Amino acid sequence: MIARSTDLGDTYQRVKVPVNGRQVWSLAISPHDPKLIFAGTRPAGLIRSTDGGETWSEMPIGAAKVCSAGKTRLLSLTFTDVPGELYAGIEIDGIYFTKDNGETWTRFETTGGRALLGDDEVWKEDRPADIHAVTHSTTTQGHPALSVAMPIGYFRTEDLGKSWYQTRFPEKDRFDKGMFYARSIATKVDDPTVVFVGVGRRPPEHVVRGGILRSDDGGDTWVPVSPVLRSEVWAMASHPDMPDTMVAITLNGQVLVTTDGGLVWELIDHEFGETRALAITPLVS
Repeated sequence: MIARSTDLGDTYQRVKVPVNGRQVWSLAISPHDPKLIFAGTRPAGLIRSTDGGETWSEMPIGAAKVCSAGKTRLLSLTFTDVPGELYAGIEIDGIYFTKDNGETWTRFETTGGRALLGDDEVWKEDRPADIHAVTHSTTTQGHPALSVAMPIGYFRTEDLGKSWYQTRFPEKDRFDKGMFYARSIATKVDDPTVVFVGVGRRPPEHVVRGGILRSDDGGDTWVPVSPVLRSEVWAMASHPDMPDTMVAITLNGQVLVTTDGGLVWELIDHEFGETRALAITPLVS
């Protein structure tokens, strides 16, 4: 189901969409055209609206419907600075890329992840396609890149998956070496060389500990910027009109806010139950 609000969330109306019994797991609005909207589903599929959500049509992404974990899920969508370009991340079926607003797609996977594993970890053959979240980023050399959050750490490519940089995260301020299970990823809206990753301990311990790390060099190095949380950080959100404000949510409903561009994240008093997505918008008087 998809519902749309035209009054800043005070009321919602259901929108007719061709989901055919599927769940909607992701939404993205084009920064180049506010009437262009994509929605990702479970099992993995993609629907598109070109009129601000009035009507929708299925797009030929061609993703697998099942994987080793059951039904695939299109969890993450990110636009680039180039109109028409969009990345989609699927758990578990890799990364899909389009240059024509979804008319045609190229699929690729990560490589090199086995080198990140510790002595007590077991490699899974479908791991290169196990994509939790994707975001368009920029290297410190000014090269456009794709940054990816995966169960085994952070990955980045500048050439549509031909080569990858991959890493885990520093042990600092109680961020122990087990907190590498990356679930969410975001860039600072006015500086895509600044990357944030939401992490936690891998299942079944992902409801025990989590946090946020920040990179000022496009993902090369990382610093913890949040307190240690009670579960993994599932989602982060920002808005172009408030570039220094971001919010994040943990799986178990803790909410964090930063107003200094992500240098310091603080918990708010109110907590929710299980939470998987959030958004922020400026107040309009």
